Amino acid sequence: MGVSPVPDDEPVVMVEVVNSTAEPDGTFRTYWLRVPPGTRTARAGVAWTFGVNEADYHPQRET
Repeated sequence: MGVSPVPDDEPVVMVEVVNSTAEPDGTFRTYWLRVPPGTRTARAGVAWTFGVNEADYHPQRET
Protein backbone atom coordinates (compact mmCIF):
# COMPACT_ATOMS: atom_id res chain seq x y z
CA MET A 1 0.00 0.00 0.00
CA GLY A 2 1.37 3.42 -0.89
CA VAL A 3 0.80 6.86 0.63
CA SER A 4 1.55 10.11 -1.26
CA PRO A 5 0.59 13.67 -0.28
CA VAL A 6 -1.33 15.82 -2.76
CA PRO A 7 -1.19 19.60 -2.21
CA ASP A 8 -4.52 21.04 -0.98
CA ASP A 9 -6.12 17.58 -0.92
CA GLU A 10 -6.47 14.63 1.40
CA PRO A 11 -3.67 12.02 1.33
CA VAL A 12 -3.83 9.57 -1.56
CA VAL A 13 -3.86 6.02 -0.22
CA MET A 14 -3.95 3.09 -2.61
CA VAL A 15 -3.88 -0.67 -2.41
CA GLU A 16 -2.24 -2.80 -5.10
CA VAL A 17 -4.20 -5.83 -6.28
CA VAL A 18 -3.40 -8.41 -8.93
CA ASN A 19 -6.10 -9.90 -11.13
CA SER A 20 -6.16 -13.67 -10.62
CA THR A 21 -7.31 -14.28 -14.18
CA ALA A 22 -4.39 -14.51 -16.58
CA GLU A 23 -4.26 -12.36 -19.70
CA PRO A 24 -4.06 -14.19 -23.04
CA ASP A 25 -0.26 -13.91 -22.91
CA GLY A 26 -0.14 -15.54 -19.47
CA THR A 27 0.64 -12.38 -17.49
CA PHE A 28 -1.45 -11.06 -14.61
CA ARG A 29 -2.68 -7.47 -14.64
CA THR A 30 -1.96 -5.25 -11.62
CA TYR A 31 -4.41 -2.57 -10.49
CA TRP A 32 -4.14 0.26 -7.94
CA LEU A 33 -7.37 1.04 -6.07
CA ARG A 34 -7.79 4.29 -4.16
CA VAL A 35 -9.08 3.78 -0.63
CA PRO A 36 -9.96 6.19 2.21
CA PRO A 37 -6.96 8.06 3.70
CA GLY A 38 -7.45 6.45 7.13
CA THR A 39 -6.91 2.95 5.71
CA ARG A 40 -3.95 1.31 7.43
CA THR A 41 -3.75 -2.20 5.92
CA ALA A 42 -4.14 -3.68 2.48
CA ARG A 43 -6.78 -6.07 3.84
CA ALA A 44 -8.80 -3.13 5.19
CA GLY A 45 -8.52 -1.42 1.81
CA VAL A 46 -9.73 -4.45 -0.09
CA ALA A 47 -12.57 -4.97 2.41
CA TRP A 48 -13.60 -1.33 1.92
CA THR A 49 -13.89 -1.89 -1.86
CA PHE A 50 -16.50 -4.55 -1.08
CA GLY A 51 -18.32 -2.28 1.36
CA VAL A 52 -17.47 -4.20 4.53
CA ASN A 53 -15.27 -3.64 7.58
CA GLU A 54 -11.93 -5.42 7.76
CA ALA A 55 -13.23 -7.55 10.67
CA ASP A 56 -16.20 -8.67 8.56
CA TYR A 57 -14.15 -9.42 5.43
CA HIS A 58 -13.90 -13.20 5.16
CA PRO A 59 -13.68 -14.27 1.53
CA GLN A 60 -14.43 -17.96 1.20
CA ARG A 61 -12.02 -18.16 -1.69
CA GLU A 62 -9.25 -15.94 -2.99
CA THR A 63 -8.12 -16.79 -6.46
